Amino acid sequence: MTKNIDKYLAKYAEPECQYLSMFPQGKQFDHVLVVPAYKESFTFIQRFFSSPLAQQQVLFICVINQPCSELNSEPQQHLWQQCYHLGTKLWQQNNLTLVEVQNTPSALLIVDRFTTPIESKQGVGLARKIGCDLALTLIQKKHISSRWLYSSDADVCFPEHYFCCLNRLSKQYKAACFNFSHQSTNKAIEQANQLYEHALRYYVAGLNYAGSPYAFFTIGSILAFDSDAYAMVRGFPKRSAAEDFYLLNKLAKLGQVAFIEHCRLKITARTSDRVPFGTGPAVEKILQLQQENKPYCYYDSQVFEHLKQVLQAAETLWQYRKNLMPWLDKHDGKVKRVLLEIGLAQFVHKQTNAEQIQFNKQFSVWFDAFKTLKFIHGLRAHGLVDIPLEQALLNAHFTIEH
Repeated sequence: MTKNIDKYLAKYAEPECQYLSMFPQGKQFDHVLVVPAYKESFTFIQRFFSSPLAQQQVLFICVINQPCSELNSEPQQHLWQQCYHLGTKLWQQNNLTLVEVQNTPSALLIVDRFTTPIESKQGVGLARKIGCDLALTLIQKKHISSRWLYSSDADVCFPEHYFCCLNRLSKQYKAACFNFSHQSTNKAIEQANQLYEHALRYYVAGLNYAGSPYAFFTIGSILAFDSDAYAMVRGFPKRSAAEDFYLLNKLAKLGQVAFIEHCRLKITARTSDRVPFGTGPAVEKILQLQQENKPYCYYDSQVFEHLKQVLQAAETLWQYRKNLMPWLDKHDGKVKRVLLEIGLAQFVHKQTNAEQIQFNKQFSVWFDAFKTLKFIHGLRAHGLVDIPLEQALLNAHFTIEH
């Protein structure tokens, strides 16, 4: 395990990791949780350390950050001060501060990335990467015993068994997604969030129905991943959005992604301008549509029927590797066009001399979560336009779990 981690930390880790060389020798933790914070109140820190989870020897890494485009650092400064005074300062090095939290065996590692802001294009992806790189370093130094890196956000409430759920997962699992539900005291926001949540569940259920190996949720606040696998895929991509999608897409090529159905995280339903797309902006859009008395539209369920047909037919694709057109001609015209547009011919050409087992394996790697999304978007561009989500759910030959 340490070979992959050693290589990653030597070549790809963020600069903050070097400051951990003087981390207090005696400090040991069972689990590590990474949460980025931008324009957040102190409530989520208080909530965690007053919960039973804080009695489980957890290192909570909070990366307080802001983008270069943000000129007002007051909210971040205020949060840092409150975190600093949560307990007793045990250690400080450069922009890292370790606070021992009273009446718990846990601690808070505060990372200041607002005094030196993050490049706007790197956004939350870099914030998560800094936190996870620090966690990985401490795993390597044996300050943390678990192999799992837990990733979440400030709007999440965790159940008491959060850190216990992954104990029985075998090494074939490289990542895990926890179940989730949105809640809010604001009825309009809660309803908009529930509609978006239905869309998320519908998409994953559609992928599962089609037989895609990439049928999992890509939500940054509900993830955990194997530390060795995290190192192998070079960590979170430095992106202002979709960092969770691209990380999981890589991890899924190394092994399985577990869905922890019996452990449900409660996410505060809210609008947000912190990221360019994702849950917050989607909820804003739904609220606007509702004000205009317009339906929220999403993918037609037919896209998943076409995806299913392609994935089933892919079992015979190797036989047509030297003459692809007869295989393509078996498909609907728009499916054929989209497959060519996303590069199927180029893929097959490169695999002409591959044995069947290797060919099929490479196809699964090539037709990944990103290519799947491009395929679905291509079908939409060629006539399978979005329809009202309620209608899509009624039309689908699969059901979604709530």
